[in-house]
Amino acid sequence: MKKELKQQIVEELSKEFTNEVSIFYADFKGQRVKDLETLRKAVREAGGKAKVVKNTLARIALKNNGIEADFEENNIFIWGEDQITLAKIITKHAKDFKDSFKIKGAVVEGEVKDAAYVEEVSKLPTKDELLGMVAFMMKSPVAKFAWGLQKLIEKKEQE
Repeated sequence: MKKELKQQIVEELSKEFTNEVSIFYADFKGQRVKDLETLRKAVREAGGKAKVVKNTLARIALKNNGIEADFEENNIFIWGEDQITLAKIITKHAKDFKDSFKIKGAVVEGEVKDAAYVEEVSKLPTKDELLGMVAFMMKSPVAKFAWGLQKLIEKKEQE
């Protein structure tokens, strides 16, 4: 790889790998191209990005943002702003392809996390699910109040 191309990749990744995004990395040794494309498509649909990058270049890009991380072997880097949705996608992919895709860790808000962290985050509800829960909880007392008023009206009509 030419030096100019490496510098360009590092510059692009340095812009992308900020503290506003969550960066996940996983070993993809043994993955078929078709399987990786399925993962990339799911990540894109969730507003994230996925790219296979040399570890040295990724390390430099993170270091440019003040993050010290070390990577070994083959890695695919997946990043985006919605860490819960991305963690769910990655965890599902890892379960579907246990032999060829292993989550190694993440960088979240400038801190390096392990694979167990990614697993725990994947169990949390997404923003849309939380909004749905809040809406349901807000609707419930109003529905009970309306039901109570209806029963009161029916009782008054019977008298």
